[in-house]
Amino acid sequence: MDYQSIVDNLKVSSVIDLMTKLGADRWRDEGGHIIFPTICHNTDASDASMKLYFYKNTKLFNCYTECGIMSIFKFMKHYYESRGIEYDWVSDIYNVILDCSNFKPGEGFDTPKYESLRDKYGRAKQEKELPEYNSGALDTFIKYYPPEWLREGISKAAMDKFDIRYSISQNKIIIPHYDICGRLVGIRGRALNEWEIENVGKYMPVRIEQTWYKHPLSMNLYGLYENQENIKKTGVCYVFESEKSVMQCEGFSGPNCAVAVCGSQFNKYQLNILLKTCRPNEIVLCFDSEEVGEETKYFDKLWAICQKYKNYTNFSFVYDRLRLLNLKDSPSDRGEEIFRKLLEKRTRVR
Repeated sequence: MDYQSIVDNLKVSSVIDLMTKLGADRWRDEGGHIIFPTICHNTDASDASMKLYFYKNTKLFNCYTECGIMSIFKFMKHYYESRGIEYDWVSDIYNVILDCSNFKPGEGFDTPKYESLRDKYGRAKQEKELPEYNSGALDTFIKYYPPEWLREGISKAAMDKFDIRYSISQNKIIIPHYDICGRLVGIRGRALNEWEIENVGKYMPVRIEQTWYKHPLSMNLYGLYENQENIKKTGVCYVFESEKSVMQCEGFSGPNCAVAVCGSQFNKYQLNILLKTCRPNEIVLCFDSEEVGEETKYFDKLWAICQKYKNYTNFSFVYDRLRLLNLKDSPSDRGEEIFRKLLEKRTRVR
């Protein structure tokens, strides 16, 4: 996927048009750059400072108040996430940005209708269903054990269990996602290209020919299909943010009772999947550590999630009081000994 070519070929006039439709009605063309209100993190454009710059030579944004340097892909993610809007990577980001670029990767892509983006505020949520894809699509990729993951404590046995593969053409680690019944519902790719990681993101849905193997992440739990019997037997479920954490836990002693939300939220739909299939006596949130200065906000967020659902089963969360983790670490990143220490000190919500 040539994301860099899409960014390099952005049409300035189309970027202005998109930003206007997103609410940035005030803008100034200063020659080498265009100045917009900081709608990347401010939900009210009329109250936002004019400190979001789009540079015509690099085709990158720079938010001088909070978000920093970012591509248009990361800008769109900031825009949605700051407003709590659930977005679809293909229709709400990729296709919208593709329409702003002179670069066209081929036929068969939907034409975006980004005049509807701002309508997301008032639209009732549409009912979604998990798709089902032919598992034969995975034969497109080769079996591979990324050295980076081996160094991070993910064993070959774990990668075999979760059917990890590699795309030579896209330079991505391939992560199949299955629902509770074992149906292939999506394929995510972990980027290895540094430009893509920095300017687009580490994880994105994978495209094979003209098909995007995407699915609503909020309607599934990664690893539940593989680990459901362990969760039933032990009565506990560890909920992580990323797929990697689930695979790291495969190398720990005892049964693997981990799942991942593939984000930083845990919702009622995911809770219902767990209650219906496994009925755990305790659900432990094991989210990534937050930046220095954000600890209180982080604690309050996890406490609020547990408070919201505590009447359904016992809830607790890992909070790194002992400062055992590095910035943005998952509780599993430092190995089993540290993970067990964090579990011992977890916060139980009654």
